[in-house]
Amino acid sequence: MDRITKVIMENEKKDKVYKGVLVGLGAVLLVVAGMYFMEHKENKRYIGEITTEKLELENELKLLSQDYDSLQTSNDTLNVQLKMEQEKITELLDRMRVFRNNSYAEINKYKRELGTLKGVLRDYIVQIDSLNTRNQLLTAENLKVKKQINWVKERNEKLQESSENMKEVISKASALDLVNLTCEPINKKGRTVKKISKTVKLKSSFTIQKNITATTGLKEIFVRLTRPDEVVLGNPQNLLFDFENTKLVYSAKRDIDFEGDALEVSIFWDNDGSLISGEYKVDVFAEGNHIGNSNFLLK
Repeated sequence: MDRITKVIMENEKKDKVYKGVLVGLGAVLLVVAGMYFMEHKENKRYIGEITTEKLELENELKLLSQDYDSLQTSNDTLNVQLKMEQEKITELLDRMRVFRNNSYAEINKYKRELGTLKGVLRDYIVQIDSLNTRNQLLTAENLKVKKQINWVKERNEKLQESSENMKEVISKASALDLVNLTCEPINKKGRTVKKISKTVKLKSSFTIQKNITATTGLKEIFVRLTRPDEVVLGNPQNLLFDFENTKLVYSAKRDIDFEGDALEVSIFWDNDGSLISGEYKVDVFAEGNHIGNSNFLLK
């Protein structure tokens, strides 16, 4: 074998080796490329799953925040605690929005925090339901007590009204009453006259009726004589008596001893020269009550 042929054979052998190496490298590259493609695909799926779970967690947190907002209570302590839990939700949402570590461990951490917030929410719901139930029971009880108080109040008012009516009836029943009231001018002999010039006294006469419900004993009877010009004929001392929260002047008075039986009474007014002609009015009072009146003429 000459030298040239030997060289050619060695070159062909080298070419085969090179080709084998290239084929081997190509196969390795294909394997590596396939592995890279598969890993990239898996990593993309992995990131997609984490992103999806992150969005779901954010939505759950937003819904949870709305659930906290919907809780209503009149308890100030609970309201403060609810506000603190809402602030935790806001802080967790802020952390998740800037979350870049595509790790299931981090996602699981957020899930645990979300689970804790949900558990706290359930506890608050139970507390608020219990509190609202107690408030409803208290409200119902207060309404019941209020109705009872109103019933007692109305009953007492009716009893008071009935008592006052009874007192009024008793007062009216026990008040003195008179009949046959007259007033006539008389002279110094006690005889009835017709002229003012001969009049010495004005004699008011009447009968106190029998009354077994009236208190017995000494009683003051007042006579009030009014002239035609509305001037009241007074007494020498200008004394007054009580009637309906005021004081009135009287013309004459007399003390009587009333024992419950009918009693004839006469009361005299001494003429002081103030008589004028016309129609007079005579009113009789006893124990703060107006018990009779009549009219008479003087000429």
